[in-house]
Amino acid sequence: MSRRDAVARDAGTRDEAWDALMARLQETGLLDGHGPMADRMLERVFTHSAYRHVERDVLRESWRRNLSVSVEGVRARRHPGEADDDGPLREVGEERARQGVGVAEMLQTSMQHQKIFVDLVRELAPPSPYRDSLLLELFAIKQAWSAWSMVALAAGHREAELEMQRRAQEHQDGFVRRIISGSMAASEIGSGAAAYGLDRDREYRAFRARPAPGPDSLRLMERYLRVAATAERRNGMMTVVDGDLCGFVAVLPAEPPPTAVGVSPPVPLHELPAVFRLATRALETALALGRTEVVSVADLGLHPAVVADHDLGELMHDRFVKPFERFGASGAAILETVERYLRNGSRLEATRQQLFLHTNTVRYRLTRFESITGCSLRDYDDLAQVWWALAWDRLHGSRGGASVAS
Repeated sequence: MSRRDAVARDAGTRDEAWDALMARLQETGLLDGHGPMADRMLERVFTHSAYRHVERDVLRESWRRNLSVSVEGVRARRHPGEADDDGPLREVGEERARQGVGVAEMLQTSMQHQKIFVDLVRELAPPSPYRDSLLLELFAIKQAWSAWSMVALAAGHREAELEMQRRAQEHQDGFVRRIISGSMAASEIGSGAAAYGLDRDREYRAFRARPAPGPDSLRLMERYLRVAATAERRNGMMTVVDGDLCGFVAVLPAEPPPTAVGVSPPVPLHELPAVFRLATRALETALALGRTEVVSVADLGLHPAVVADHDLGELMHDRFVKPFERFGASGAAILETVERYLRNGSRLEATRQQLFLHTNTVRYRLTRFESITGCSLRDYDDLAQVWWALAWDRLHGSRGGASVAS
């Protein structure tokens, strides 16, 4: 017999030994998940507590589906390739995610399956001169298919996780929007608070913030306000409304925020719609004033009214500010002196020192302002109107910049 014939005969005998091994594994059910040996393996694989809520029949069926994906490849003694369909495995991964089985537990189970498979095959493999080499070949092929399967399972699990997270976020966002808009019934507020870990008996502050540009702004504010879901009671909740971060919190942090935050007084959950408007006004005013801290309407004096009442502001501006525009620099100096005078509580000496002027110069400018506008800076009514005009001009006019004093 030639060497070529001997090699061919040896290969044929080795193939026969492989076929005998496959027949033995098929007979015991280790390849397709059927039979008593497969049942024994199933009981040993799914021992993790994460599977305690999954019915055994469901596990058995999905396990068999997993095996069926790779069994033909193992029999054909080949590794997985691009043409192999991992769709069924991805579906199992998605199913596990929805059943509450974590990806780590799922992959740990797959690895445990591989180990038990190796142990049982060594126990069941028929005797043959090629037994050891065939087992090494089988285990290498099975390992390749197992790795391929785990990648597909993890991908399906991740897709389902993302989808569930997206839906959960949508429900949470809807809850926050409805509660701050007043479109939620009182009975729903109670059940929703319980579902999201809120203490419905606490009082909460409505808030509104305009995030700074950048992908991390939402996360920064979420961490700052401590509104992420935790195992403990939540401090509050947040969503995005018209580009702003809106929601409610029970406790405000002591440290400075990453951006301006308008807040309301603390109220029960069902009263949040009424005070959310105050948080919105506080934010709009803070942004107009260039302030970057946590502010409420009460912290801002009359500035929220100045920001909101545009028509009245224009009237005050036309009477007390616009007449000085024609005087150029001298008109601007008069307005600055009046503004400092009001800020200093109508004290001449303090105003003179801050502006480095003679007292008579300050008096002249104040008198000039009164003569042009027809008002009296000693009359409280006129003082309020002058302050309003100067405040509006700072916020809306050509002298925009630092705000006037409250």
